[in-house]
Amino acid sequence: MLFLAYVDVRPMLYLAGLALALLLGVLFSRVILKRRHSGRVAAGAAVSWSVLFTLFLTAYGPFIGRTEVVEHRLTWTVEPGGAAVVELSFVDHPGNYLWEQSAELLAHLKALGEPTVLGRFRVTRDYGRVRGYDLFEVAGLRGWVSESAAGGTRGEPASSPWD
Repeated sequence: MLFLAYVDVRPMLYLAGLALALLLGVLFSRVILKRRHSGRVAAGAAVSWSVLFTLFLTAYGPFIGRTEVVEHRLTWTVEPGGAAVVELSFVDHPGNYLWEQSAELLAHLKALGEPTVLGRFRVTRDYGRVRGYDLFEVAGLRGWVSESAAGGTRGEPASSPWD
């Protein structure tokens, strides 16, 4: 049964909904319209279902993949150890953090000498819910080389940077 979690059910949902829309269109034309215009009503129902399905349940709808740029103030610290791991904590959302393993980013932050910097994120949302985020600028630096990166929380933060 775990296999079903990886199956995209949208094609099956589209076909089942299309059959239902056609059935309802034919029933409407036979019962309400007394068998007049049954082909037009069925075609209209099929087109209506297809348009609504495309708008709300595919990657082409207006609510999918909405991208915005969000700025957050971040404090930075260096993780102890041999690797250049920079931990970035959100000032306005305590308990949320990111870390980047990047010597280039670490050198830039040390050269600035400021404990609080501005981070810019590209946030992608589907139906208002966050799909993903990308930290693309920290204190004016863009495009640094990063060996790895991650994000997380400590405890149970009161707020999220993505709300």
